[in-house]
Amino acid sequence: MIEELLDEDLILILDKIEDKFKLIEIMVDKTLGKGLVVTREPILDKIREREELESTGVVEGIALPHARTEAVKDLLLVIAIVKEGLDFQSLDGKPVNIVFLIVAPEEAKKKYINVLARISRMCRQEEFRTALRESQSPAEILKIIKEYDV
Repeated sequence: MIEELLDEDLILILDKIEDKFKLIEIMVDKTLGKGLVVTREPILDKIREREELESTGVVEGIALPHARTEAVKDLLLVIAIVKEGLDFQSLDGKPVNIVFLIVAPEEAKKKYINVLARISRMCRQEEFRTALRESQSPAEILKIIKEYDV
């Protein structure tokens, strides 16, 4: 199910980035040619608001920035792997190197919650996290997600 939301253009592998908001901007920009984004700024504003309330950097190097906004036509998912990790003000204080950006319109609440739950379930598995961190290409990441999203 998760792999159906992705293609290789929506997966980034970066060596290093210093700022979580810059990363989120890059991730949102990856969606612009897909026909799902009405306008960019409201998405970034919603994500910033959410991050100011509480960081979406959870534990074990994972961040799940997410928002619901009418600035998108359907649920979108972008993945970034940051090899060196970045400070996401995570709950466990560890650097983040796996980021799942999830944005959905207000009316897609059920799908949005389902996607968040599926990603959370996969991320609990150490083997999944390790495989993503060691991945070398978007195609490899798609294969890993297909394998673990059961």
